Amino acid sequence: MKPAPFAYHAPDTLDEALELLAPGDGVRVLAGGQSLVPMMKARALRPTVVIDVNRIPGLAVVEEEGGALRIGALTRQQALLDNDVAGRAQPLLHAAGRFAGYLATRHRGTVGGSLAFAAPWAELSAAMVALDAQLEVRSARGERTVPARSFFTGPNETVLEPDELLTSVHVPAAAPRTGAGFHEVSARYRDFAQVAAAATVTVDDAGVCTAAELVLLCVAPVPHRVDVAHLVGTTGDAAALDAVAGLLVGLEPLDDIEVSGTYRSRVAVTLAKRALGDAFDHARGAA
Repeated sequence: MKPAPFAYHAPDTLDEALELLAPGDGVRVLAGGQSLVPMMKARALRPTVVIDVNRIPGLAVVEEEGGALRIGALTRQQALLDNDVAGRAQPLLHAAGRFAGYLATRHRGTVGGSLAFAAPWAELSAAMVALDAQLEVRSARGERTVPARSFFTGPNETVLEPDELLTSVHVPAAAPRTGAGFHEVSARYRDFAQVAAAATVTVDDAGVCTAAELVLLCVAPVPHRVDVAHLVGTTGDAAALDAVAGLLVGLEPLDDIEVSGTYRSRVAVTLAKRALGDAFDHARGAA
C-alpha cells in the first residue's frame, strides 16, 4: 500500500520545526522513520503533515555535560552504540542498545524516535527508566524536562503533547564500580522482545551492593521498574537473586498472539536474575 496524501516539510532550524508543529493535530515528526513510515504505508497512521527533522543541526550529538551524558534525540541508535563516551558513562546504554533491532535499522532509527514511539518492547525505554534519564521537550510554547520514569503512559503513548518535540536526553553518569546487564527473549533473532530485563548494580570496594535498579519490558503497559532494594548490602549471591522471584508474583502480563501472560511471568524471573547477575559481575570487574 501507499501512504494517504500528506504535506511534507523539512525545516532547517528547530524554531521552524516547532512552528510547524504548533497546530498539533494531524502532524507527525519524521526522524529515522523505522516505525512511522511502515505504519503510514499500511495506512495505520494517516498524518496530514509530516515534518522531517533530519536537517536540523545540533540534534544528533552525544556529549558529556555537567556530570551527565547529553544525547541528542536525532542520534542514530548505532551511533550511540559506537560512542565510547556513552559506553563509559553508562554501560547499560550499550548493553541494552545492542538488542535494538538489526544493524541496518539501528543506522536509521534514532534514540528520540524510539522513546517517543514508546513501543512496549523498546530496549532503550527500559534503559532510560533504569537510569532515571531526564527528557528535554520543546514546543513553540516553551520547554520542559520530563523524567523517563513518568514519560510513558501506555503502549505507544507518552506525555508528549501533539505540538511537542523530544530534543535531547540527559543521563546521569554512572557511579564508580557500576555494572549493567540486559537480557531478552524474542521469537526470532533481533525480533521484537517478548520479555526483557535491564539492570544496573553499583558495589563498594568489598563487592557489596550499594545501589541496584531493575526494569522489565512486556510485563506491563509501560516499562516496569521493580524495587530491588533488598539487594543493597548483599554480594548478589544466589539467595539474594532468587528473592527477586517473590517481587514479581503480582505481575499480570497480557496474552497476545505469540505468547501467554503466564509465559511472560515465568521468563521475566529468569531474565531478571540473569541481568542482575551480569550487572554484579561487571561491577566487580569479573566479566
